[in-house]
Order: sequence, then C-alpha cells, then structure tokens
Amino acid sequence: MKFIKYSLITLLSSILLIGCNEDKFLTQSNVNALTPETFWKTSEHFDYALNTVYAALQFNTVSGFRTSNEMALSDLSKSDTWYATYTTYKLFNFTNSDPLVQNKWAELYIGINRANQIATFIQNEDIDMLPEEKLEVEAQARTLRAFYYFELANTYNGAVINTTYYANSDSLNKKLNTRAEVISQVVIPDLEFAAQHLPTSWSNMEAGRVTWGTAVSLLGKVYLYDGKWAEAAAEFKKVIDSGMYSLSTDYVDNFTEEGEHNSESIFEVNYSTSVLPPSANRDWVDNIAGGNVTPSEASSLEHSFTHILTAGGFNVVTPSQFLHETLLSDEINPDHPANEAGETHSQRLTSSILVPRFYGAYFNRVWEDENGDMYPMGGGHSGYVKKFTRWNTGISVLDNNGQTSPINFRLIRYADVLLMYAEALNEEGNFTDAMTYIDMVRERAGVYTLQHYVSTNGGTFPKLNISQEVTGAPHPQVAPSQESIREHIRYVERPVELSFEGHRWDDLRRWDIVGEALDRRAADEQWRLDNAQTILGQPPLYIGAYIIQNFVEQAKKYNPGVHKFFPIPANEVQTNPDLYE
Repeated sequence: MKFIKYSLITLLSSILLIGCNEDKFLTQSNVNALTPETFWKTSEHFDYALNTVYAALQFNTVSGFRTSNEMALSDLSKSDTWYATYTTYKLFNFTNSDPLVQNKWAELYIGINRANQIATFIQNEDIDMLPEEKLEVEAQARTLRAFYYFELANTYNGAVINTTYYANSDSLNKKLNTRAEVISQVVIPDLEFAAQHLPTSWSNMEAGRVTWGTAVSLLGKVYLYDGKWAEAAAEFKKVIDSGMYSLSTDYVDNFTEEGEHNSESIFEVNYSTSVLPPSANRDWVDNIAGGNVTPSEASSLEHSFTHILTAGGFNVVTPSQFLHETLLSDEINPDHPANEAGETHSQRLTSSILVPRFYGAYFNRVWEDENGDMYPMGGGHSGYVKKFTRWNTGISVLDNNGQTSPINFRLIRYADVLLMYAEALNEEGNFTDAMTYIDMVRERAGVYTLQHYVSTNGGTFPKLNISQEVTGAPHPQVAPSQESIREHIRYVERPVELSFEGHRWDDLRRWDIVGEALDRRAADEQWRLDNAQTILGQPPLYIGAYIIQNFVEQAKKYNPGVHKFFPIPANEVQTNPDLYE
C-alpha cells in the first residue's frame, strides 16, 4: 500500500499548496475553506501538508519525464540526431530559459516552500500534537527539504537559501548562496536533525515515507559528494550495520511495480495509475501549472524510454554502445542460483536494456524468429531501455499509449549505498575492503566477483569497460589498487548497476570527469564510424542501419565552465533583484 497515492487526493482537492505562488492562499479568506486561523492545528492538518511535500517528488524534473533529458547528457545514453534531445542536451545547447533548467529550479523550490511551511508552523504552541509526533513530522519535512536543496546545489552550483515560510513573496528575494553554504547551512543540519527523530520503518499503509535510513544515507551521500571520505564512510556503515536493508534476491524487483518497497528500498517515489487516473498531459503530475492541466498520480518516465515502440520513434534516450558492451561483459557465474535457468547474460543486462539476438519479447514483440533473424532495431540503435517500463506486457495494456506508468522511482537503494561506501573506502586507500562491498553487489547479480577474477587470474581482474570490439583484443588485466578500483567503480560498477536511475550525470560531474568520459566515448564512436561497413548488424552489438553520431560532437562542444552546471533560470534572474547583490 502506498500512502501518498491514497492520501493526496483529498489534499489536492481541498486547501493548499497548489501552485508556484503558494503563499497567496494564506492571504485569502473563504468561509467555506480552512484558513490560517483554523489550519495548522492538528495531526491531520500537518499530515495533509506533509503529503504535499512528498508530492513534489513526483514532479517531472525530480523523478519523471524530464529526468531523461539529464540522462541524455551522460555517456550511458544516445539520442537520435534529428530529435530535440540531441540538439538541446547532447550538444549542450540548453540555456537559462530551457524548460528543464527553469522547471527543475521551480519544482524543487515548491517542495522547499511546502517543507518550510511545516517547519515554520510546527513551532506554534497551540497545536494538538504530542511533542514526539511534532518532531517526527518536522523530521520528515526537513529530510525532504534537504534532498531538494541538495538537488539544487548540485544542479546549479548554488541556491537561494530560505528555510522560513513568508506570507509575503517579496521576502523570498535573497542573494544566491554558494553550493558550500547550502550544504553547510541547510542540508547537513536538516539531515542530522532528521536522523535523530525519524523512525527506522513505517507500516505498510505508509510505505514511502522517509526513515532514519533515508536521512543517514543522504547524509553519507552529501559527504561523499564533498570528498569527505571518512565522514561518508561512517554514515554508510551505520546503514549497513543496522541490518535493516538487504539486496533483493532478484535485481529486476527494483524496477517493477511488483517489487516496490522491497528490502533494498531506502528512498522511493510512489506512483499509481489507479489513483487520479492519468490525463493526456504527461508533463505535470502534481499540477504546479494550474489552468487546464489535470494532475494524476502516474509516472511519465516510461514514455521517455518506450515511445519508439508505442508511438513511432521519439525515444528521449537509448543505451549507448559503451553501456551496451559493458553490460555484455557482465560475465555470469553459471553456478550461481540466479542463472540456474540457463541464462547466458546477467540480470543487470536483461533487466536494464533490450538488445537484439536474444532475450525473447519486449512488449510482446518477438525479437528473434525461428530462423534466427533479428527484429530490426530502429535506425542506428543497438538497444532500448527496460528499467521502469512494463517491458514484459503487451502494448495494448499500456495506459494512455505508454505515456504514464504506475512504477515507483527509486531514488536511493541499498546497492547504491554499498557502492558509495566502497568508493569512500577506496578513496581512503582501503581498496581491499572496497572490493568486498563491490563484490556484494556483483554476487547478487549472479556475475563473477572481482575476488574470483583475482583468485583465478594470477592476482588481476579485467578492465571490463574497455571495448573489445574497438581494440580487437581481450580485456586488459590490472592488479587491484586504489587507481584500478576507482576506475572500476566509475566506469563499470556504478554505470552497470545504476544505469538510467538518475545518478550518472551527477557522478560524472562530482568526479569532474565529464570531459574525460565524453572523450572516451567519442574515440570509440569515431572508430565505429570509420568501420561501419564491417560492424553494422554484426556481433557483439548488432547495431542497426547506421552509426548514430553523438559523442564525437558532444565531446567537442563540452566546456566545463559553461556546461558542468545548469545556469540560474532566467525567470529567477528577472524576478529576484537581490540575486547577485
């Protein structure tokens, strides 16, 4: 049972927090509605308000359709050159008036404004709530506020700090704070407070609320992004040692409706197509736009990944050849129970992307006929995205022509925590223990562990991110070291385990290797362009009709001083006179 899906309807049809100028509601009087004088008095009131803070997680730049535009920036994704995603994002042509740039800022601040109202009014003395209940509500609001501010700080390299609710919107005009100020003044204090007052779990009826594990995992992530390895490791170790989480037996459970809120889930956004049924407009879920836009509780992300199959060729992103080949190199252990049915490819491949020549049906289409002929991929693609899609159903059952989906989006799962912990250990110089936690993730996937390679290959393991197609040689072997494990985390384990989950662009940016990653992909892509006649339709990738040229141009265009962070949105610059005081 997903509490947001079933409690949000009453709220959105009643009183507050609907649009960008939410403070205006509290200046209006309506004898038939709750007012500031009658609201903010009971547990029910604060629960209504709290649900709207959670609802902001459903905004499209946070976990929906527009997150795929950010995915297009990274080395894991390709986009057709005739599609707007290529010209706007792959070629870094976004500006401060781009919809993603403006909407993400606005949507995150709506979540912050909603959280600020709770943090402000929960301090009133005339509230009919127990002290511990007040702390628990405030802790939830502040966890979410910390998340929204963390997203702002990492996307725009700063934000306008405001942690108090003001009825007068002019009071929101403040200077732009640096990323470091946002982290130290808001994000860390909020998460430290939340970790002290959040429960470790909720009932099934309230699945989706943030917990102690959410706050501590986020805090560890904050430290990791700032290169504070010891502090990050300490927080992640708390989560690991708690015993509250474990890796799901089946990798695919992290991306289906049936596997929602499993043992691996730490921070998850609830979606549904049965509550507030989806409209024809996929861009707004929680209806920040007002007007004629109809809200729903459905995710729009599936549309970005499957449109070519349901409506004729408008996929926002498809897997890059780098991701495709690295997943093919995710070598299964045939003795592992995960592969007892005779699988020849890893769960991480078969659950993440569709590739030709094997693995049966996708939306009930057969991709290999009895004669071994391949169902043709569109254009020059070599695969499609499967995560967060209903790939194992027929197209006829998809809601609204595949534009909306009930599948929850997982913001943090336990595998991510294990890999972040491994990264922190490695950066402290402890690459041996880092391998142990990497291997926990690999073991669940049913693939050979790094330790297996080291034990059987004379103390070395393969660099699985090096293209065998391009080099014409087996993977080079390297001995475990801080440098080789760092390379493995960055270019193998995190992209393979977490592809299309919204992490890759942030990872490349925080490691400051965007240019390096794009240059690597450009070199491989140029080789494929030069050798197209001999590799099209051939193993290992079975690329379609031509080589889609993305990275050659993208690598040339990337300028870290301009493109590493989004610009401050034009509407914020225009309406906030104090922004650059």
